[in-house]
Amino acid sequence: TGETGITFFGKSPNFTALPLGVRVVFAFLLSIFACCLISGTAGFFTAKFKMHPFISTLATQLFTFGIMAGITGNSFTGAPDPTVTAIVSGKGLGSGDFPIMIIWAAIGIAIMWFIWNKTKFGKNMFAVGGNAEAAAVSGINVFKVTMMVFILAGIYYGIGGSMYGIYTGNVRAQTGQGMEADAIAACVVGGVSFSGGVGKISGIVIGALIFQAIVVVLPMVGITDANFQLAIKGVIILAAVTLDCVKYLKKK
Repeated sequence: TGETGITFFGKSPNFTALPLGVRVVFAFLLSIFACCLISGTAGFFTAKFKMHPFISTLATQLFTFGIMAGITGNSFTGAPDPTVTAIVSGKGLGSGDFPIMIIWAAIGIAIMWFIWNKTKFGKNMFAVGGNAEAAAVSGINVFKVTMMVFILAGIYYGIGGSMYGIYTGNVRAQTGQGMEADAIAACVVGGVSFSGGVGKISGIVIGALIFQAIVVVLPMVGITDANFQLAIKGVIILAAVTLDCVKYLKKK
């Protein structure tokens, strides 16, 4: 949203001639569109060919990273306008800056809670996740619901990714690598089952808070090496998924 330092095929676009508000809206819409396109592609392979979501999303993630790193030369975007940074993240508001990101996160959680618990689409999501074949027999369009889930995820990716870029201040294609593991861990710790059909929005929020608390505590207990922190994250994911598998086997 400020002067960009990123290059596409060796050329650096410049939108500073546009009003700031227009640049912000354009940046968010472009990010949402791109993320929906990528997420929708993964959703198509999952819905059409019954591919496991983990595989389809991993494949599109690697493809997207490779393409973006290649055409941009993995260059940095440049710092956003200070006004935008202040509005989105709260940085630059003065002493005792309020973490506005918490408010945006709460709004996102509230919207998703409403969709999940109060709409037909939310009920269909739960049904398809639990047993796609049973959902199809009951009259639910499994392909349509699956695609809508992935597109909804793309909207959240676009908004969240843009906000993270503004909060960080200077990002590139490589930014955020490994964060998908944090998201998986938070969801599994929060009670989401890999087998599908199990999980609540409140559980995911609690899982995210617990996982983030663990990450914050590690340096406090002397584990400051990023490599050891990554290893501990792996252990947490393995333990959480193991517990989920044990519960699934007991049900069977």
